[in-house]
Order: sequence, then structure tokens, then C-alpha cells
Amino acid sequence: MIMTHKRIYTLLIMLLPLLATAQNYAILLPNNAGEVEQKAAAEFSYFAREAMGKDIPIAANTAYNDSTIYISIGKTPLAAEVYNKYSPQLKWDGFAICSKGGNLFFVGNEGKALLYAVYHYWEKYGGARMFSADELMIPHRTALAMVPEGVADVQNPSFQYRETLHVLPNISQRYADFHHLHNRKDMERSWGMFVHTYQHLVPEKKYFGSHPEWFAQVNGRRVRDGQLCLSNEAVFEELCKNLQKEIDKNPAATIWSVSQNDNINACTCPECLKLDSIYGGQSGTMLWFTNKVAERFPDKTISMLAYQHTRNAPKNIKPRGNVNIMLCSIESQRQEAIATNDAEKGFVKDVEDWTALTDNIFLWDYVVQFRNYMDPFPNLHVLQPNLQFFHRHGIKMMFEQGSGDNVTENHVYRTYLLSKLMWDVNVDVDSLRTDFLTHYYGEGIAPLVATYYDTMQHALVQSGQVLDIYGYPIHAKNGYLSQGMIEYYKTLFHRMYMQTLDTVVVNRIRLLELPLDFAILDMSMSNLSTELSYFTTQDGKKSLRPEMMAMAERFVADCKKHNVKKLEEIDYPPARFLSNIRNYVSKSMEENLAEGKPITCATKWSNAYDVGGPSALVDGNFGIVNYNYNWLGFWGEHLDATIDLQELKDIHEISLDFFSYPLSWIFVPEKVEFYISTDSINWEKVGEDTYRNEEVLAVAKIEKMSSPRFEKKARYVRVFAQSILQNPSWHRGYGNPSWIFTDEILVK
Repeated sequence: MIMTHKRIYTLLIMLLPLLATAQNYAILLPNNAGEVEQKAAAEFSYFAREAMGKDIPIAANTAYNDSTIYISIGKTPLAAEVYNKYSPQLKWDGFAICSKGGNLFFVGNEGKALLYAVYHYWEKYGGARMFSADELMIPHRTALAMVPEGVADVQNPSFQYRETLHVLPNISQRYADFHHLHNRKDMERSWGMFVHTYQHLVPEKKYFGSHPEWFAQVNGRRVRDGQLCLSNEAVFEELCKNLQKEIDKNPAATIWSVSQNDNINACTCPECLKLDSIYGGQSGTMLWFTNKVAERFPDKTISMLAYQHTRNAPKNIKPRGNVNIMLCSIESQRQEAIATNDAEKGFVKDVEDWTALTDNIFLWDYVVQFRNYMDPFPNLHVLQPNLQFFHRHGIKMMFEQGSGDNVTENHVYRTYLLSKLMWDVNVDVDSLRTDFLTHYYGEGIAPLVATYYDTMQHALVQSGQVLDIYGYPIHAKNGYLSQGMIEYYKTLFHRMYMQTLDTVVVNRIRLLELPLDFAILDMSMSNLSTELSYFTTQDGKKSLRPEMMAMAERFVADCKKHNVKKLEEIDYPPARFLSNIRNYVSKSMEENLAEGKPITCATKWSNAYDVGGPSALVDGNFGIVNYNYNWLGFWGEHLDATIDLQELKDIHEISLDFFSYPLSWIFVPEKVEFYISTDSINWEKVGEDTYRNEEVLAVAKIEKMSSPRFEKKARYVRVFAQSILQNPSWHRGYGNPSWIFTDEILVK
């Protein structure tokens, strides 16, 4: 029988997998293989065993035979010609994969390039996917896929350093390596100290008492919680002495951060102001100081922050060759790409100005909602254009700050997307998303998740709302978290659950849904509508909606199940969130003799956070852990309020809550006095409560202050809250007016 060419070709295609399976495979390593080559070989063998049920041995670099397909990893003798051809094309930890003579070659020059190449091969050609620390998918196959001869797969990263500070790359080294990411372990190997290090190199607890002149002068006074006096030569010498001690402990570290503390209290002494005038501002003075340190340590890279008050580039000075600039985008908006947002022109100019001075820049970007980790945060659409912008300007080191070791809103996909974008800023995001959603949720659910993402992002853009990394769910109440949008999202999740009975997929959907529950629970404490409320009101009587408390309890239970440890950057565990909800509900359900009654205030309140003036203290709306809503603020003022109950009432207690968040200059009054009267002329003091504010900055909480229990009749109630008026001496805002915030005066 004579076969046509077409039939022969078809038969060969059908037989190729069988022929390849019949072949022997062997891994070749260089004779002096290092840790990376050995790990790459071990991982290649592991993936092959999982995919084909076949162990691939490591062969000696001696005689080769035609019956074996060799997988050459690194500079083996067999790979000499391939290395000569492709090695010059590689940048940083880039790699090349190619076939030649029926064998498979992995080429890489630096770092973990060869390990990355192996993972890339199994992902692209073997269909493997890794979505989390314990979710590695390796499809079954009968033979190794071969890269077509003459067509090398050459991969060079967009950035030399690529880190996203999320939980997955840090709990799983394989995850980090599979996605070509650096993680905290990599950072710790290179960095001896990492950001905000003035406080460690010249600690105020050790030096302020004996050398206050070493610390920043603010408003004519040296302050503890500020920057250093950089013009003081003694500061320079002491810092260098202490830095040398740290270097001696860790001589292998190559990069040392000598950088400002996390506040804006720069020194304003005459000598520092003179340097500011010479070098274009506080960033110039800091660079002048950093250059001096870098000159003292020429074999180390000294890193400084360009952050907040030092973000703009200096004048009349350039960074030394061993100075790294860590440029931060903390103020940037997230609803629109940096390059096209008019509000970001200042940051764009800062990037342009710094990159004109140096190419040694570490770009610190922010990609989650730090004030509320589980708040829906639709910023996915700006990640690619922002990274493309940084890449166009020659940024080499890219750090995307996420939520550290905490599970947060949509963290699985956000981490995955960022990893791919930092390797290749021009990756096809639409195809990438479809591939991820299909593999992770399944074909029937993937379009619904995509619709959830797209609808929320579209609603954000259409609303014109600013998306800020320190926002709250209630900020989106008229946009992507309006009542109508929330109801639509609920229908999408209902349809997702209807598509599957697979427990793994159901749990993935639930983790995606948790932020929506958080938003509903949080906004409902502002009593926004019939649906966004913990209560129903009928015939003037308030009743608790039991389904809302059930949602809150389920939310906290599921947070524990999914390892959600805290709900904001500093510390806000889900259990405390539930406690705050219960406290809010309890207060709201209590009968308050003062609710709706006339109130006057003898001291001046602030309209910066407008809640309607003193009437907010008797309107029945209680505050939550967010001073932007339902809290009446007094800036540099005491609170002196009088309520007319309009008739004599039996009274046994007076109380009110105060919000505390010293980082935002909000303190609890040091004393509250409680008075009653029958005629508003003659007053009887029925008690007082005192409070001592702790020297803690970034802890938000609600503190109750109340009178002792008493039994009296009165018509008028007066509350006098004695504010500390100014930020205390230990505070970074010392000397400036401080706030008190209260929400409701309860009279029982």
C-alpha cells in the first residue's frame, strides 16, 4: 500500500507522543553545579514525575547517545554552542529555552534564572499552574514538550528586582520562584537595614536626653518624634559609628538603608534651613547627608527614602554612584493610571526628575487598601499602566506593598497578576485573567467573576470617586458600593454558588465574597438605608435585624477559616470588629432620654467633619472606628454641651464615647465632668471620669466615659469634656492643636 504524504504526516503526528515516551530522558548539569542548578534539576524532575510518572536521572557529562533526550540545565559541555548564542541576549535573571539536536537547553546567567526557566517551561509548555502555596496544578502528559528547533524562547524581565509584599510569596518559596518573584528572604540577604532607620541608628531613647540638639527642631523646639538634625556633624559621626557596628554584624549585606523616620518633622534649625535653600528643599539636605554616609562606606550601597516631604528631587546635587533612591507613591490615587491622571502630575514630575539624576531607584508602590484590608478595592485596571509607566522611566527595582503576611481582599488574583506584570509589563492581561479565572474557579464561574471585577471598576470610574489606600467602604456609598451595586453583586455570587458543589471552589468563592460582607457590615453601622442598617423601625420603635448579626458572626468565623488575621494595616482582628458591631448595636438599642432633644454647645465645634453640629450628639446615630462619620470634632477646644430634656426626668447615668487615634492627632479628653439641673441656673455635679492617653500612635479605638450611677430628677444635663488641647510633647505633632471626637450623649 502506498501512503500519501498527508497520511504519512498524520500518522507521524499520532505516533510522536508514543515515540517520545519510548525515549529515555536524562538531565545534564555542569560539573561544578551550584545550588540554583541543582534546585532547577530537582524541580524539573519533580514536575516530570508528577506529569508523566517518570523519574528523570541526572547523567554524567561524558559520552552522549542518540537514544536519550538530554535536558541541559546551565553551562554543560553539551550547551557550549547554545550559551555562546543566547547568553549575550539575556538581561539580569532572564533566561532562554531552546531545542537543538533533539535535546532541550535551559540558559541563564544570573541569580535564579535557570530555576525560573524550568518553571516557565512547565507553565508555558507543560500547562502547570500555581495559584497559592498548596495549589499546584500539573496536567498529565505522555511526553515532554519540545520547543521548536531554531525558535528560542528568550525571556528578560521588565525589572531587575520584583517583590510584591503579599502572603503567598512569603509563605511559599516555590510560589515565589515559580512566579519569578523576590520575597522577604531575598531582601534580607541583600539589605542590612530596610527603611525608616534613623530611629535605629540614632535612637531617641538613648540620645535625646543627653543630646537633644541631634534631633529635629520644630517650631523652635527639639522634638523626640521627628527626624535628625542632619546639619549636625556629631549626628553624622554617631550614625556612621552605629552603622559600622551593624555592618560588622552582617558584612554580607550589600544595601543599607539610612533613611528618614516615618513622619514629616524635618529639622528647621538655621543650619538645616540653609542646606534646604542650597539643595532645593528637604530632599536635597537628606541627599547631601546620604552622600556623606555613602562616601564613608564606598563598598556598600546606601539607600535613602524619597517619601512624603522628601519625594521631590533636589537641585544642585546628584546621588553618588553607591546611593540608592527609594521613591514612594504613597499619596497617589488608584482609580486612574498615574500617567493619565491630572492629579498625579506632581508625582510624574518627581519620577522624571529623579530618573534624570540616577538610574539606581527602588520604586515603592502601594496596591491594597491599608485602612481596611477587606474593603473591596477595585484597582486592578491601573496595575499594568502604572508598571508600564515605571518601566518606561527606567526603574529597575519594583516593590509593590501589599498586606504582608495577612490574607486580604482578592489577594490570590492580585498577587498572581502583579507577579506576571513585574516580569513582563506588556503581558496580555485579558488572556492572563481568563486563564487564571478558568483554572481557579472553573469555566462556568469564571465569566461571573470577571463580570464582578469589571462592573465594580466601571462603577468606580463612572462615579468620579478618588480611590485612596486609606479609604473606607462608606466612601463608595454613591459609587461602586451603592445599594443598587451591592444587590447586583449579591446576584452574581448567588449564581457562582449555583454553578458548583466542589468544596474547594465554594471556599474560593467565599473568600472572594468576604470583602462584600465586610463593606455591608461596616456601612450598616452608619445606618445608611433600610437595607444598610442593623435595625428596622416601626411605630417609632427600633428593632434589631437578626440576619445582620448572623452575617457578622459568619463573617468572623469565615475570616478565621481563611486565615484573615486583621482587617487593617496596624492591628484590627475580626473578633474586635464583631465586638465593635455588638457595642454599636447595644448602644443603639438603649433608650436615650436625650435623643432628639434640644442641645446647645458653649464651645466651638469643627465643620471639617460636618455631621450637622451639636445636634449630632442627640440624633441616635453612633460612631464606629472611622472618625469621618457620625463623630463631632473639636479641634483645640473643650466640649461644653447642655441638653434640655424638656421636662423633669428620673436620671441615673450620663455617658458618652470618644474616638482615639493619636496618629491623626485625636485624643480622649483627660477629664469629663457631668452636671444636672432643674432650671439651667443652679447646677449639681454628679460625677466625673478621667483618662490617661497612652504614648501610642497608630491604634484606633473607642473609649467610654461615664458618670457613676446616681438617682436624681433633672431637666437639664451638662457635659464638660476637658481636652488636652495640644498634641503632647512625645507626639510628632507637638504644639499643634489636638482633636476630640464624640458621637452621642447618653442619658439614662
